[in-house]
Amino acid sequence: VAIPKLDSDGVARGGDVLSKMKAHDYSPLTYTINKPPRWNDQVGAYVLNFNGRVTMASVKNFQLVQPDEQDAIILQFGRVGKDEFTMDFQWPMTPFQAFAITLSSFDSKIACD
Repeated sequence: VAIPKLDSDGVARGGDVLSKMKAHDYSPLTYTINKPPRWNDQVGAYVLNFNGRVTMASVKNFQLVQPDEQDAIILQFGRVGKDEFTMDFQWPMTPFQAFAITLSSFDSKIACD
C-alpha cells in the first residue's frame, strides 16, 4: 500500500501516487507491505502477534509495516467478533487513509469467511 506523505500542514504535495509507484520513486510516499507472519510450532501455522487486540483468526486480519522497519506497525486490522473488527493505526497514516485501506480489505476477501 502506498499513501502520500503529508507535510506539516497535513497536505499531500507528492503528486500522482500511481506515476510515482511506476517510476519506483517512493520519496513522496509512505510505502507499506503486509507484515510477513512467523511460523509458530505450538499452533502449527504462520501467525502474527496482535498483542491481544485481535481475538479471532480471519483472512481479513493484517498488519502493514514499512519494508525497512518491520517492527513498527503502521496499521493493523482484525476480527474480534462475528461481525466486529478492530483497527489500530499511527502516524504517518491519517484516520481517513487507515479507514479506506481497511474498508478496501473487504472487497477482495468478502466470500472467504
